Amino acid sequence: MRIALSGYYGFDNAGDEALLSAITMSLQRLHPGLEFLVLSGNPQKTARLHGVQAIYYMHPLQVLWGLLRSDLLISGGGSIFQDVTSGRSLAYYISVVALAKLLGKPVIFYAQGVGPINRPLSKFLMRLVANRVDLITLRDQDSLQLLREIGVNRPEIQVTSDPVFALTPLEQDYAAVDTKLAQLVEPHKPVIGVSVRRWSALEGYQTELAGCLDDLVEQGYQVLFIPLAYPDDVQESQRVASLMERPAAVLDQDLNSREHLALISRMNFIIGMRLHSLIFAASMGVPFAGISYDPKVDAFLKQFDLDSLPLQQEEMQEQPGSSSMTISCASALPMHLWGYGIELKKTHAWLWDCLILKKPRLNQMNQRRVPNTPQPTHNRMWNAPDEPLSGFRRLFFCPNY
Repeated sequence: MRIALSGYYGFDNAGDEALLSAITMSLQRLHPGLEFLVLSGNPQKTARLHGVQAIYYMHPLQVLWGLLRSDLLISGGGSIFQDVTSGRSLAYYISVVALAKLLGKPVIFYAQGVGPINRPLSKFLMRLVANRVDLITLRDQDSLQLLREIGVNRPEIQVTSDPVFALTPLEQDYAAVDTKLAQLVEPHKPVIGVSVRRWSALEGYQTELAGCLDDLVEQGYQVLFIPLAYPDDVQESQRVASLMERPAAVLDQDLNSREHLALISRMNFIIGMRLHSLIFAASMGVPFAGISYDPKVDAFLKQFDLDSLPLQQEEMQEQPGSSSMTISCASALPMHLWGYGIELKKTHAWLWDCLILKKPRLNQMNQRRVPNTPQPTHNRMWNAPDEPLSGFRRLFFCPNY
């Protein structure tokens, strides 16, 4: 079986590359014989890093032929269905989904973070196409609420978790980052990892954050800037570091997804703008605080009962340096991570039942009605069985999962 994957892959964004690694590794655990075809901005690099087949995402004939040869399209995860950065982005990704449906292929939205979607045309396209896919899984409740407001109510919708929670570093990943850390920070002193990105709407935060980090250095912490989108985030990291009066280190190297996880696991605290810096921290049990530039960051923090950091230095100082903040965040992690693990297993169990065991077949699925919405007349969507999934039991007893 060949699965096509559409997302923001091949653009050196650590979060999206981690998503691709997590999705392919999780599904390969279910069925080692699966083949993957990735629509990528850099097919050669994607093929080399992830061991998959890859085609250029903007080559129409390659995309058409790739979808024809595939048995299923997985769209996402990540935040590809939004029109804040560009209206063309949502139109492109939704067109890939529409093409797959026109070719008669089943489509899954996999752990998507949806929104913001502001343009009327974007909302229309999302409603038109998303109501015709076979399953939607989302990574937060805010995305579910947005889809329902837009009018997406026909496919089965589940709120699950970010696939990155299924990704774990290997021993060689820890060894590699330990070597890098030895060159950047002093051993046996606590380190705060910082992930920033350029965002014009938050211009001016750099000075406030630099002042807060200076205070943390005076308290005995070291500061290490970790660029998750390489090399784009390096310049912004260097900019904030240059505004500090105290010394700080900037990692100027491109890491793979597992190495990012391993590196963040060595931090004592994470201050992050990039969503996946916070997800990496939560996954590795590291306390974190987020600076919100996008509703997806707020949606993730909300799951831990956390607010985003204020952009004024005096208020910002109260949170990362506060022991109550750290304890509160750390105590929340085990419960949430346990829940994320269960939700991931449920999602993968569905994939096992439908894709591997062919039970039930996607083209024979009936639509499940969302509460308080009219029942569609067609019956091409899947009605999830009420009984416990056989794949769920298999996953719990699978020693390699």
